[in-house]
Amino acid sequence: MKLGLYTFASLTLLIIIAVLTFVVNGSYYTINLLGLSLSLPVAIWFILPMALLLVFSILHMAYYSTKNFFLLRKWQKDAVTLDDSIYWSILGEPKDNKFSIASMQEGASLLGSSSILLSEATKSDNQKISEAISIANDIKNGKFVDLKANKLNKQLSSNNPMVVQNLINNISLDCSFAQTLLSSKDDINIDVKTAALNDIASRETFKSVKKFIPMMSLAQINIMLNRAIKGAKIELDEEMIKSIRETKELNCGDYILLAAASIKSISPSVSLSLFKTFQQKDEKAETAYLYLLLEYEMMSEVKDFFEANPENDFKKLKIFYELKKIKNNYKLNDIFDLNTLCDEA
Repeated sequence: MKLGLYTFASLTLLIIIAVLTFVVNGSYYTINLLGLSLSLPVAIWFILPMALLLVFSILHMAYYSTKNFFLLRKWQKDAVTLDDSIYWSILGEPKDNKFSIASMQEGASLLGSSSILLSEATKSDNQKISEAISIANDIKNGKFVDLKANKLNKQLSSNNPMVVQNLINNISLDCSFAQTLLSSKDDINIDVKTAALNDIASRETFKSVKKFIPMMSLAQINIMLNRAIKGAKIELDEEMIKSIRETKELNCGDYILLAAASIKSISPSVSLSLFKTFQQKDEKAETAYLYLLLEYEMMSEVKDFFEANPENDFKKLKIFYELKKIKNNYKLNDIFDLNTLCDEA
């Protein structure tokens, strides 16, 4: 019952009892206490204990109503804080929030160091949490979300998994974004940087991404070389081949891949001259140079090379050399995988 309604009902009852008592007995009753004399109608004396009970019961109810009011305020504040904690945990950016209610603090405080993984069916009637779920699911499904438009660009850290995945999504959706990102002076997450470099390696030419070559790993450069081998125009020239050789630590397989790409990109004389120089400085380039001699069907030079390097087996290339002498229209890739030419037993 509400305090006001209880007070009204109690006062009404007191008045009714006082009136009825006064009708029955309208006389006065006097009490002498400590030299004081108090004379009141019998009806007043009759309802006095009830009046005192009413006062104390109202005080009691007022105390607990006030206490419950402030407790409810704390619960309401904690409910908002809990929604906020869930929101940031869904977005992979947990925040350490304080709760007023001890029992709430014990459990909900875990959200300050946890991220929430959602299923596709996750829904919420809370608008704020629903927005976080929508953003998280869109990014998870490969879409790009404009975090700035959602006022989250400064709220989420650059290493937040959701921010990282969102940038990777944009790299795959916007063909110009990778170069824009790599040209930025801002610090870039290593996974985002790798995705951007992989993207330009899979679609750009050496000329268009020349300034990014120092950032690229050998594996990413090999992606471009493989594209050239398959017929893509990647604008690989003599200077770029020299630059790759000078700046990257190449093994036997890398040299072969570079040689195979050079066949598609530069003249035979330039390619042979380059790799002849390479093999003189690095024995790991010998197989690649021999591969070029066989591809360009320079059989006498191949024979001379074998004779000049008797300590090396080159088993697969020697097999191909013998086959080539029997039937001239053989191609090395028809018989052996280029990736296995360095696997000499």
